[in-house]
Amino acid sequence: MADIEFKSDEEKAEELKAWWRANGTSVIAGVALAIGGLFGYQQWKEYKIAQSEGASKLFSQLSKQPEKADEVLKQLNDKYSSTAYASLAALTAAKISCETGNTEKCIDELRRATQSPQDSVANIAKIRLARTLISAGKLDEAEKVLNEKFPKAFESLLSELKGDLYYARKDYAKAREAYDRAILSSGGQNIQGLQLKRDDLGDHLKSGA
Repeated sequence: MADIEFKSDEEKAEELKAWWRANGTSVIAGVALAIGGLFGYQQWKEYKIAQSEGASKLFSQLSKQPEKADEVLKQLNDKYSSTAYASLAALTAAKISCETGNTEKCIDELRRATQSPQDSVANIAKIRLARTLISAGKLDEAEKVLNEKFPKAFESLLSELKGDLYYARKDYAKAREAYDRAILSSGGQNIQGLQLKRDDLGDHLKSGA
């Protein structure tokens, strides 16, 4: 009986050795990859934190030294283009450019901000870009932006901007339809300005202008 049990254990040992010879290399490789992946993830995490901190420090300079906007933007785009701070800085620089009357530069910065890795920042940039393009008379470009896909939360604002676009084209019937959609989708919030825009169409529609 003992011989049988001893032989069975020996066979099991041989089977284990055979299995290890066939699979040992892949097991070791798998363990090595797992350990390497862990250290790699930690390094990646530390890198992302460092990137965010560096970009944040640069971004804070915009509010303190707006006259250095170009310099700050260049550094952010050169070193931290993958962070949301680069896009937020572009939004801030666009605001500064618009306020100082530099419309073309404002448009350029807003276009840059539309490439943000964060959808919320990109959508805000697109809305501001469309509004600026309408004001600048670049109506076809504005229409392309407004026809892009936006979350439902932007429905009222998009309809309002389309109304502004049609108004600028003197297509007052379509402008009224767009303002009506904006009012309906607003949920009753902040519609005074929209109502004024719609009411302002009255004389144009009566005259057929």
